[in-house]
Amino acid sequence: MTPQQIVGLAVRLFSVWLVFIALQLIGTAMNLSSQPGIAPSNFGFIAAAVMFGIAIALWFFPMFLAHKLIPRTQFDNVLRVPANEAAMVACVVLGLWLFTVHILPSLSYYISLAILVNADGTPIGKSKEFTFLRLGPLVIELAFAAILCFKAHAISKFFTTERTPPEME
Repeated sequence: MTPQQIVGLAVRLFSVWLVFIALQLIGTAMNLSSQPGIAPSNFGFIAAAVMFGIAIALWFFPMFLAHKLIPRTQFDNVLRVPANEAAMVACVVLGLWLFTVHILPSLSYYISLAILVNADGTPIGKSKEFTFLRLGPLVIELAFAAILCFKAHAISKFFTTERTPPEME
């Protein structure tokens, strides 16, 4: 792989991350618009749409950005890292980063809240602060991070498999 191809692969993985963040932004915007006393705003939805647009552009044109970021290299500047292995490592790193940055802080919040609610003697299911509906995004993030980490080989095959156009008849 050339340095541009590695950066192009990273750009595609970044576009996947942007989609994930945009989905979180949509959830946040829906929660904020349903709060009483707060005027509904479309800013969150517009920002998510912009992120989706950027993610789509980065997904379909990763090499354009890669050539802008790393100019003036030749095809004979080959790094001896197999593409499949580089993509596998990138997926695991992205999954671990997601686990570290998003899941652990949310999980620590819910664990401390459960301890606090349990100390009051209130059943967790009856507490107003601790609703299982709020655990939904955490479970989705955990599943996404686990898929990135434990299915990195399959994901890397998807990213690095060369697709040939159908032959003309």
